[in-house]
Amino acid sequence: MIQQPPTLFPEITNTARGRFYIVAGLISVVMAVASIVIFWWIFYTVIPAPAPPLQNPIYVNYTQEPTNYISAESLAAMNAYIEANPQPQAVQVLKGMTTAQISAYMVAQVSGGLKVDCSYCHNIANFAQEDGYPNAAKKVTARKMMLMSADLNQNYTAKLPASVGGYQITCATCHNGKAAGLEPYPIEIMNTLPNDWRLPLDLDYPGGLVVTGRKDVSNAEVEQNQFAMYHMNVSMGQGCTFCHNSRYFPSYEVEQKNHSIIMLQMSKHIQETYVAPGGRIADGIMAGKSPSCWLCHQGARIPPGAAKPGQVPAVLSSTP
Repeated sequence: MIQQPPTLFPEITNTARGRFYIVAGLISVVMAVASIVIFWWIFYTVIPAPAPPLQNPIYVNYTQEPTNYISAESLAAMNAYIEANPQPQAVQVLKGMTTAQISAYMVAQVSGGLKVDCSYCHNIANFAQEDGYPNAAKKVTARKMMLMSADLNQNYTAKLPASVGGYQITCATCHNGKAAGLEPYPIEIMNTLPNDWRLPLDLDYPGGLVVTGRKDVSNAEVEQNQFAMYHMNVSMGQGCTFCHNSRYFPSYEVEQKNHSIIMLQMSKHIQETYVAPGGRIADGIMAGKSPSCWLCHQGARIPPGAAKPGQVPAVLSSTP
């Protein structure tokens, strides 16, 4: 018969031993949690939170980084031109500005809006040259784009109330850092709409999309309305009640609905004034793209490339 060895502490019962293990386990858990909490408290106290991104002084939410799209050679040529010509030469649109003021606007809003070098439009050996160099036609197009921006600012954004913020249209508003290849109806945000769908800019606004409560509209018109509303929702990142009284959609007491009418009228004006028959933009304006809400808004209520008040030259702004 095998004799069991004596226990070390015969007076400790199995019940007491179990309680000891439970208490020891709980203490271990509490200490581990407390250690984690203390570690992260020290971490966030000693190491400050990262600074918020710097606000661009010109745009709402548009970055010009990196800025190496303008070469050192172009900047040097521009500085030399400013020094040699304090008053600009061959100015057709930006009248009343000095050479330095025009150059600052070009760097920040033309080169910055398209993220291109000065040589994209200019002969940097002579910024005033009009023709006879490879990119002379782009300089002509740039002037037309400026005039179009002035037209839109003075006749459409000027109608928006001050509560909207006084933002202005400039190069970055539509280009968003892309010189070409603008995509007003990208597949990734149009995935539930027909690929060939476009805003119904042949309609009259206000009233063109009002179908609620009417018995004289067809299913096709209702579908067109739904497509347009979906496009606006996705383009601005907002739901239906951002513009509508959910109890009576045809009413106009929600301020944003009136804003949307002005923007639809502006889009129709772009289509009729700057788009040639057949969908090709006249004289190279907008590179053959038909206007859309997404083109400027890019999923945000305020277009990321919209210029803050006072940043667009007076001749191009809504208050020239």
